[in-house]
Amino acid sequence: MKSRFLTVAGLALAAAASCGPLAAQSFPSAHWKSKVRMEGGPQGDMTTDSEIWMKDKSMRMKTLAMGMNVNIIKSGDFMYQWQEGQTTGMKLPANMRRGGGSDYVNKIDEVRAKGKKIGTETVDGHKCDVYEYETTRERMGKVKETYWLAEDLKSFPIKYVMESGSMKMTSVNSAIEIPASVSEAMLTPPKDVEFQDMSEMMKGMAPPKSQ
Repeated sequence: MKSRFLTVAGLALAAAASCGPLAAQSFPSAHWKSKVRMEGGPQGDMTTDSEIWMKDKSMRMKTLAMGMNVNIIKSGDFMYQWQEGQTTGMKLPANMRRGGGSDYVNKIDEVRAKGKKIGTETVDGHKCDVYEYETTRERMGKVKETYWLAEDLKSFPIKYVMESGSMKMTSVNSAIEIPASVSEAMLTPPKDVEFQDMSEMMKGMAPPKSQ
C-alpha cells in the first residue's frame, strides 16, 4: 500500500508542479477541475482527476488516482501532501520540480509574448487561441508546450499539452471559476495531520545548477 501511495503521490506532485501558482500570478483566484493523462513517464501511463483551488500564491489540489485520494497544499516555501483519512503526511520544498511542466496556468503572458499562435480551435464549447511554446529545461532537454487559451475565460487554458522526449502530459480543464471564492482554511495544512519534513532528503534530488 505504501509503494502504491508513493506512485500516486509522485504523479500528484507532477501535476501540482504543472499548475502551481508560484510564478507571476496571472489569475488572482481560480477554481477548476482537471483530468491529466501522463504517457511515457517514469511511472508509466496514468490518468488522474483533480480539483484545484488557487488564491494569490497558494494552491490546494485534491487528486484521485488508482482509487486513492491525495491532497496537496502549496503555501509559502513549502508543499504539504497527505492521503485522505490519514494522520501523517510529507512536507516538501515548494520549489521542487518533478515530472512535467511548471506553472503553466500562470505563464499565459509569457506564452503570448514568446510563443507562436498556430490557430484557433473550439474546445468544450470555448473558442480558444492555440499557442505553441518551446523551451529547454535542465534534466528534460527540449520541451514543447501547446496551450488552448479560452477567449471567454480571460485566456485560462482549457487544454494544455507538454511533450518532452517520449513523455507526454495532457491536461483538460473544466468547471472553471474566475475569480473564485477560496477560503484561508482551504489553503492551510490541517492541524490533525503530522507532516514529516523531507527537505534534507529532497536536497539530493534537486536539479543541478547551470554552469
